[in-house]
Amino acid sequence: MLKANVYASTDALDTEEGVKFFSEKAAESGDFMPEIYFFIRRPISEKYKTIFRRLARQSILKLSLKITSKGIRGQFKKTVPYYQMGMPEFSMDETIQHNPLKIYKKSLNYTDIYGIERKRQKRKVVLVLDTSGSMYGRLLLNAALTASVLAYNMEKEDFAIVLFNSTAMVMKKIDQKKPIISIIDDILDSEAVGFTNISIGLERGLKELNKTKEDKKGRFGILISDGNYNRGDNPVPIAKAFPKLHVIGMPADNDADQGIETCREIAKAGRGKFYAVNEYKEIPRALIELLSQT
Repeated sequence: MLKANVYASTDALDTEEGVKFFSEKAAESGDFMPEIYFFIRRPISEKYKTIFRRLARQSILKLSLKITSKGIRGQFKKTVPYYQMGMPEFSMDETIQHNPLKIYKKSLNYTDIYGIERKRQKRKVVLVLDTSGSMYGRLLLNAALTASVLAYNMEKEDFAIVLFNSTAMVMKKIDQKKPIISIIDDILDSEAVGFTNISIGLERGLKELNKTKEDKKGRFGILISDGNYNRGDNPVPIAKAFPKLHVIGMPADNDADQGIETCREIAKAGRGKFYAVNEYKEIPRALIELLSQT
């Protein structure tokens, strides 16, 4: 019955009139287009599938830009033994520590002040996303949105994207230049099926991260999963091999407490931060918050 309804609905959309109607609606808002696309992407004809995918992609890009604009790209502070006009900050502690006598004599001038420089830290990041059957539903849409948010936030940095279920797929290599629209389209046309093998996802992610040999400080992984693996080895040991591994944990429909506990253990083993979200739609914003602090 459900299958019949899906095909009946698709027949109504698989027309010039259906495309025109949704194109006009997408121009007004379009927030619903990714879900529409997932609803019809299999039975609809290739002719109109391309159009609906483009409308879904435009919606994802628009929302990811909105989310990314509220984030802070990775920066680090460096204290320097001079202060120059235009520097936004200075270090009171360093200035006092190095000039106690001048402060006592009230002879301190701006050349004695220690300034703070902010520099953008070039990061190397691999995003490992769970798309197994246990995470099916809106997560695949949020996988596209999350990947888009990462791509915008790290547009001048190096990143890789790995999707996993029973196996692992590298959607973007860390040393690859790939347009955001291609990343989104590939994820929109992927499948959220199979069992959950977190270890294989982390293995592929670590392989990408190890292609870069720079200082470990700017290299890390981000795992997004419900933690309920039912295939492969325990993922905790491989987490230890990462320079740093952060985890965003999504409660599962079944055995949520055990899954979240596994996520905590993975983050602890990877010496990373752990974020728990209650809904799929919170994942992209949790990613932005994480990136703003690393």
